[in-house]
Amino acid sequence: MQIKDIFHVDDFFMAVLDSVQFGVIVTASDGCLVYVNNFARNLLDFHADIINSKVNFAELDSANWISIQKVIKTGEPQIGVPVMNYSKPLVVNRSPIVYNGEIVGAISVFHQLEHYENISEYLQKYKILTGQLEALIESSYDGIFVTDSDGVGIRANASYERITGINPSEFIGKNMCELEVAGDISESVTVKVLKSKKTETIRQLYRSGKEVLATGNPIFNDKGELIMVLTNLRDMTDLNKMSSELEQSKEMTSEYKRRLQELQRASLSDNFVAVSGAMRDLYQKVIRISGTDAPVFMHGETGVGKELVAEEIHQLSDRSKTGVLVKINCASIPETLIESELFGYTDGAFTGAKRSGKPGLLEVADNGTLFLDEINSMPLVLQAKLLRFLQNFEIRRLGSTTSKVVNVRLICASNQDMNKLIFNREFRSDLFYRLNVVPLLIPPLRERREAIPYLIQLFLKRFNQKHSSKKTLSKSCREALERYSWPGNIRELANMIERIVILSPGECVTDEDLPSEIVNYNSMMNSETDLCGLSLREQLQLIEAKIISEAVEKYGNARRAAMHLKVNPSIICRRQKKINGGKAILQKSNIVAK
Repeated sequence: MQIKDIFHVDDFFMAVLDSVQFGVIVTASDGCLVYVNNFARNLLDFHADIINSKVNFAELDSANWISIQKVIKTGEPQIGVPVMNYSKPLVVNRSPIVYNGEIVGAISVFHQLEHYENISEYLQKYKILTGQLEALIESSYDGIFVTDSDGVGIRANASYERITGINPSEFIGKNMCELEVAGDISESVTVKVLKSKKTETIRQLYRSGKEVLATGNPIFNDKGELIMVLTNLRDMTDLNKMSSELEQSKEMTSEYKRRLQELQRASLSDNFVAVSGAMRDLYQKVIRISGTDAPVFMHGETGVGKELVAEEIHQLSDRSKTGVLVKINCASIPETLIESELFGYTDGAFTGAKRSGKPGLLEVADNGTLFLDEINSMPLVLQAKLLRFLQNFEIRRLGSTTSKVVNVRLICASNQDMNKLIFNREFRSDLFYRLNVVPLLIPPLRERREAIPYLIQLFLKRFNQKHSSKKTLSKSCREALERYSWPGNIRELANMIERIVILSPGECVTDEDLPSEIVNYNSMMNSETDLCGLSLREQLQLIEAKIISEAVEKYGNARRAAMHLKVNPSIICRRQKKINGGKAILQKSNIVAK
């Protein structure tokens, strides 16, 4: 039976075949062309009446005919066979035509290869993207579980079993509501997401005993319809461990920060010389108290460096970042003005007041530090007002009716015996107790003589820079400075170094450039000095000169020195005029310091 005898195509079916975008050729078993649609004629360059011409396909394309014959003989189709002997590369699918159990011919369907290439490229990209997504899901340390829009499990990664202790196959294909009811999980985040259609996070307890933090995320299609729920699972054991490690890390960071601050504080100041044990202990106290707002009361003689310690406390504290250090010497301001200096005043508060008023030093020191030096000189009336201020840190300017709260740290200092002043009712005991929270005793320079060489070098460097000079000290000059008693303490030493830097004529300062009081003192106090050549009166004059010089340096002026020596100030003035005579006495007896 020949296919041409049974193959009849009506007009409608012919129109359908001619409209498709692929070539169709029907070949009889003897090679005759039974049917060729329009797309095939155009694709293969066949003329329009090729069917009526009774041309054999073997004559048109012998190579393809061989393949068609094979399909007819074997009955096996050929799929995706490339054909390269036409104007365009093609792909053909060949299948046998069976009628009443007999192969009567073959049908060939031709496609342009470029269409396949586009599809192949798209499929390749799809495979790559799918592979990447698969790798991402599987490589996730967190467990990932995916359900469809009905809450049925469809996918889980390897981490899911590690975290939950349950094989994912037990949940795949099952509805989360059923698992929740069965007690496999305490609560399903998927169910919550399906109800709320938004991200949900809960703690889930699995029947394995594992507790996890589950976050469910809804996935929507282009129409806004929920199509899947992706759940992210994290082991609470890991989270608790991370939280504990984070807390430990914070504690370690705080500890390192504290130690670093201590190291920074310990090396902050190049001006603070702490050679003796007493000064090292003092500096450690300064470091500790700088981190607090407690009031500090410094005790020490004039010139020992109380102001420097106050500066150090302020600079090491956080207040150096938020405010300033304001200094005031209570003894240097008249009693009638000290109140307005501390608390400020408004316009018209008193005669001579500025029209705009003036803030007090307590107000200026807001968020900073106020240093009250020689607070022992503060009038009793003002002491009472300062005590009231310490109750709530409220200030009211003179002439004002409103108060203002300020944040001020107080550092006070005195060169007097405060217990004696309290006993004599010259200073309020209740105020002293409020100010003396952290007492600091600054030792005089004579009690820390090992610091003198370092201080000499420090001041020499400072004043050389200040006065653009390069002065050095001879060995004898340095020894003389180190032996001197320095009754005026560090202030006297600093002033002396600046004086010799300015006044010494040469680059190298010798003992001949030193003032007479230092030369006389060293000559008199040297244990090797021979005083046999001096009369008793001359020896007493030297001792008297020493006592008066030290007292004047220590207490600042002749009046105070006389008060502490319990003599009339006029006596001190007369004796001071004779002090320089001590040098003549020494020269008379040819005494030299060794």
